[in-house]
Amino acid sequence: MAKARPSKFAADAGRCLQEAVREELRRKALLGQYVIINRKGRPCRVSAKEAMKMAEGKKQS
Repeated sequence: MAKARPSKFAADAGRCLQEAVREELRRKALLGQYVIINRKGRPCRVSAKEAMKMAEGKKQS
């Protein structure tokens, strides 16, 4: 079963959201703050710098 492609509007909204999250992670990393992420269905506190590294790894995959 083929997946339906998102509309142009939905794709643009997704890119905008990703950009906003990356910018917020960058700000928090510069300030040395932590973020809460989801790991295996549970909330987990990690440094923003570590979260940025994890996000970059997913982006390149």
